[in-house]
Amino acid sequence: MQTILVSPGDIGARLRDMRRQQGLSQAELGRRVGLDQKKVSLLENGNPNSRVDSLFRLLSALGAGLVVQPKMESPPTGKEIW
Repeated sequence: MQTILVSPGDIGARLRDMRRQQGLSQAELGRRVGLDQKKVSLLENGNPNSRVDSLFRLLSALGAGLVVQPKMESPPTGKEIW
């Protein structure tokens, strides 16, 4: 299932949900990809200054990927898609 995420906070919330579904703590997930717990927390909390490579490492460890597609004319949430 694809989910439309429109902000760093949305991405972070989805990462958190996936991590919890897999029964992992932030520290455990971080160890799997070579990040400390604080960096995992920053990503999950939507820190816009997080490194993109860290995001991809977490996605990979959670068995997820990223799809980039053109904007829709009317976002389903009413939020501006950046």
